[in-house]
Amino acid sequence: MEEKRSYYLDYLRVMATFAVIVLHVAASNWYKADIHFLEWNIFNFYDSVVRWPVPVFVMISGVLFLNKKEIPLKKLYSKYIFRIVKAFLFWSFFYAVIFYAQTGNIVQATENLIKGHFHLWFLFMIAGLYVILPFTKKISESDFLTKYFLLLALLFTFLLPQAVKIITIFSEYYGAFAKEVIGHFNFYFVMGFPGYFLLGYILSKIEFTKKQERIIYTLGILGFLVTIIMSVIVSFVSGEASEIFYSSTTVNVLCESVAVFVFFKKKFNRPSKIIMLLSKYSFGAYLIHAYILEEVIKNSLGLNTLSFNPIFSVPVISGLVFIISFAASAILNNVPFLKKHIV
Repeated sequence: MEEKRSYYLDYLRVMATFAVIVLHVAASNWYKADIHFLEWNIFNFYDSVVRWPVPVFVMISGVLFLNKKEIPLKKLYSKYIFRIVKAFLFWSFFYAVIFYAQTGNIVQATENLIKGHFHLWFLFMIAGLYVILPFTKKISESDFLTKYFLLLALLFTFLLPQAVKIITIFSEYYGAFAKEVIGHFNFYFVMGFPGYFLLGYILSKIEFTKKQERIIYTLGILGFLVTIIMSVIVSFVSGEASEIFYSSTTVNVLCESVAVFVFFKKKFNRPSKIIMLLSKYSFGAYLIHAYILEEVIKNSLGLNTLSFNPIFSVPVISGLVFIISFAASAILNNVPFLKKHIV
């Protein structure tokens, strides 16, 4: 069984967790900084180069689940979906209690409990992908259907919505008009993250030539550059920080995500005990990292990305959050009850 393990998925999982931490660290003062100042441009740079982790997390799930034999519905709900539900309930309660202890606002704390802390949206999304797994599994069994689904996803998840956003930059009226027209299609099944779920699976099956790799990496670099540069341009035009090129469903982030996935698949497919151990702790680290960033780093240590030069503060704080989060996750994972139910 160990020989069949795709080691690059472990590397991807660990790096994606670190990238999420960098994203949240860089974004912590992104709205507060003036877009005309150097600090905001540094935050934008860091934020732009780590837009790929959530798509990559979904692609990893696609590889793992779509390569399995068909999972009975009972097992799907009782094992996989129930695990996500338990994790959400515990961590949502955890963050809501902290909020209530700090503010005494029971109404907002209750709303936070229901919605979850800002980063727990991922659990809603991944649970939704598990719910439709019987459909995506059937699609993945047909090469034609997989490619057809991905073509529709490219059109209705990435190209058309991004075209609408670009039109809106120049004219809100025509942007709203285009959005309304496209909305009439109601192509919800191929919109959002199911495309990434199937994309991860198909990318795991393809053996790329050197020429194809170069094309993918070139598009990935262009994706990074577009994210950085267009975020600056749109923010300057609108007069406020804009994140329309940050979305996981933009073409530029799609190119980033594919390039990162393929790069790790080709270059990092050898076993590493440290990476495999960190991979095991990555889910817990993701769940707890927001607490580490907000309560330990900011409130207890008094550090934030404006404490010193952001060129250094973002990676330094990200490194601290990464280390403490994985250490905390390691502790939780070594308590059998907690390992089984919340991480």
